[in-house]
Amino acid sequence: MSEVLIEQLQTLLPPVSYDPNGRNLKAQLAGDAAVLGDALVGIDAVEKAIFPESAGAFIADWERIYGLTPSLDATQDERVQAVLAAMGDLGGQSIPYFIRLASLFGVAANIESFRIPVVGLVNAGDPIYSGDWPYTWRVDAPLVAYLNAPMEARIEERRPANTDVVFGYGKEVILLVASSVDQLFNTINYVMPSNMSTNNA
Repeated sequence: MSEVLIEQLQTLLPPVSYDPNGRNLKAQLAGDAAVLGDALVGIDAVEKAIFPESAGAFIADWERIYGLTPSLDATQDERVQAVLAAMGDLGGQSIPYFIRLASLFGVAANIESFRIPVVGLVNAGDPIYSGDWPYTWRVDAPLVAYLNAPMEARIEERRPANTDVVFGYGKEVILLVASSVDQLFNTINYVMPSNMSTNNA
């Protein structure tokens, strides 16, 4: 690269007035070529920084603009994901908004809210919440997304000020286990006794 730049600088010299192969001039051109090469590398890095995915060390500038403070152990990919989520954050503070915000971090989440029991609206078997639970809501995320710290930080930052948010991972696993237990209970207590009584008859 440096040799190419030296040759290009030599072609810019006025003809006859300078000897492009002169020892002193060649040393000066070598120094100029080194500085020019560094500038070209810097320009390439700045050009790539216009997108967070290719920003490299310039990701810190993106974080500064969006007011993000990454954790000390955050990877480059996590920092880029947080910037992309901030870019797509359009506001709203509704359930669809927070589901969309989680999706910007690659998490397919659901939101569950808790309400005070009201006579006439509560069915037998419904959970009854009191105290601060009506002001608490939960982000249910798949187990594979366990402890997505950048997502949690962004949702915590954006939650309505009068509410608390908690994060739950793996509800789909619990529902699958509960369904399997129900099927097993049904088989043991109803299907098998029915078959046994039919066979004994």
